[in-house]
Amino acid sequence: MNNKFAAQLEDVKKDLIFLANQVEDALYRALKALEKQDKEEAKEIVAADININMAEVAIEKKIFSLLALQQPVAIDLRFIVAALRMNNDLERIGDHAKNIAKVARKLSGEPFLEAIEDVPQFGRDCRTIFRDAVQAFINLNTDQAAEIRERDELIDKEMKRITKKIISNIKDSPAKIEQGMELINVVKHLERIADLAVNLGEDVIFMKDAKIIRYGLGNKEE
Repeated sequence: MNNKFAAQLEDVKKDLIFLANQVEDALYRALKALEKQDKEEAKEIVAADININMAEVAIEKKIFSLLALQQPVAIDLRFIVAALRMNNDLERIGDHAKNIAKVARKLSGEPFLEAIEDVPQFGRDCRTIFRDAVQAFINLNTDQAAEIRERDELIDKEMKRITKKIISNIKDSPAKIEQGMELINVVKHLERIADLAVNLGEDVIFMKDAKIIRYGLGNKEE
């Protein structure tokens, strides 16, 4: 691999890390807007999603340009393939953050159901998994990447618990059914963010070790 190509790959990695930071910031702000019922902050997050979309497109174009102009060897090709997937998943996480902000905007000024008490911590847990997946990418730490998959099982269980609590709250306060459904959507968005963080971790393992572990596979690419 020549020095120019190595530098271009490093630029793609830096771009992905910057995008991941943008996305995490949007998620953090969206959760705060929901917790604090900050309608204006929620509006800003929704409007700023276009910046994440534009960054995703710019990275994709850069990656396709590398494929067209270079002849990457196996390890570099794995990086490029994984980078494309990660780029797409980061944009999708940004969409989930935007959708949480939309709920925050809609529910601002409305007294919350009791179950809202569990949502902020659940949000922090999902954001931590996402942040750890990004750190695994930065350091190419496959042990950290593999651990994320195991932690996601706890996220799934917690999502089900909170959802049941919200449904119980709705039964006690039927007038709050619309709010309850919106909060269930928030919990689903957060759980999906954790799932996408798992994807990021799997891409790190593929990138470094040439192993595909999606769907329980563990074969090595030739």
